[in-house]
Amino acid sequence: MNTTTGAVPADYRNFHLWMLLPFAISILGFSYSYYFNLANATFHQHVHGISATLWYVLVVLQPYLIARRRDVPNHRALGAIGTLLAGLVAGSALTIIPRNIDDVATLDPNGFFNPTFAYFAVVIDMLLVSMFIASVVLAVLAIKRRDLASHVQWMMASVFFVLSPALARMMGIAAIIANKGDMTGISLIGLALPATGVMVGMILFYFHKFGSFRHPAFWLLMVSHVPYLFVERIGNSAAVRGVLTAIFK
Repeated sequence: MNTTTGAVPADYRNFHLWMLLPFAISILGFSYSYYFNLANATFHQHVHGISATLWYVLVVLQPYLIARRRDVPNHRALGAIGTLLAGLVAGSALTIIPRNIDDVATLDPNGFFNPTFAYFAVVIDMLLVSMFIASVVLAVLAIKRRDLASHVQWMMASVFFVLSPALARMMGIAAIIANKGDMTGISLIGLALPATGVMVGMILFYFHKFGSFRHPAFWLLMVSHVPYLFVERIGNSAAVRGVLTAIFK
């Protein structure tokens, strides 16, 4: 695979189209909690929602400009904007994540979003947002070295690091619709394993098509999703709850 920006490999010609899939999952996953509920969203939620939406738009537009149009100047200009947007996405997420446990005492233990998942969500979201920041930084450093292959793979990783919350919620919405609006027995804890299975399948597919299983971005993604196998153990841990409560409440 050519690793310089001088010639874009044919393998990347339709990369922008494949980026539409995670974009669509993100929109659908947060449709009810944000996009259909704009009037009730907080300032922090608007900052996060708008910056994340614009960042996804650039994730689609950027590879189109370079692979189809060979428009390097605009690709670079929008890349600088994308870096700023990524900072807004991460920064706003870090202000919202701790709020998962603000009203934890009022959550239904058998509800869609229950106390166990609330504590787990703080842990996993902090981890994934940290990995998102790291992957964006490494993508920028890779393209400065004219290493196109690594740039693409770190950018793919940045997308998948922040996709699992939207994917689980999208599957939850689908389950509720299939159950004719009845949420009984449907929870994010129950959806954790199926959603992780789908996520791992997507990561395998994208790295097979556009990257390499030997690249550190792939392995970092795999390791970062391991906590989803232990949702209840992490979310019910007295030590985890104590630490999070001490820090954020």
